[in-house]
Amino acid sequence: MKQLKKILVAYDGSPHSKQALEWAIDLSRKYGAEVCAVLVWGTFLDTASFALVEGGPAWASLTAKIKEAREKDLEMMDEVKLLGQAQKIKMNTVILEGDVATELIDYAKKEEMDMIIAGTRGHGTLDILLGSVTMKLVSLAPMPVMVVKD
Repeated sequence: MKQLKKILVAYDGSPHSKQALEWAIDLSRKYGAEVCAVLVWGTFLDTASFALVEGGPAWASLTAKIKEAREKDLEMMDEVKLLGQAQKIKMNTVILEGDVATELIDYAKKEEMDMIIAGTRGHGTLDILLGSVTMKLVSLAPMPVMVVKD
């Protein structure tokens, strides 16, 4: 088995991604691996559909709601960094934008990650049972993908 040095964890603050982060932290402690928590902001239309499906704002205030959500995401990722410090592991955070699965896989390849850890579902509105992002990761990623159930 390849030595585990770098772990990418798909993180969006959902309960499933929090479980995935816990697994990544445990593996980091065991193997001394660096953890990189990656949040991907979907395209504007994905975000808009999420806001509208959730009973969200009128179209005119959608931009303000997206800005507010992204500010909360930045705070959330800062909390992830602090968690890494508290756990005494090397923890990085990255925020990308685009198609979630594609961005995660491209970043994992570029940064030579040894493993991707993802929850079964995230915050996406179309994620049913095994989320569509997780399905793509399992199908398309060239490195091992661990799927964590809540």
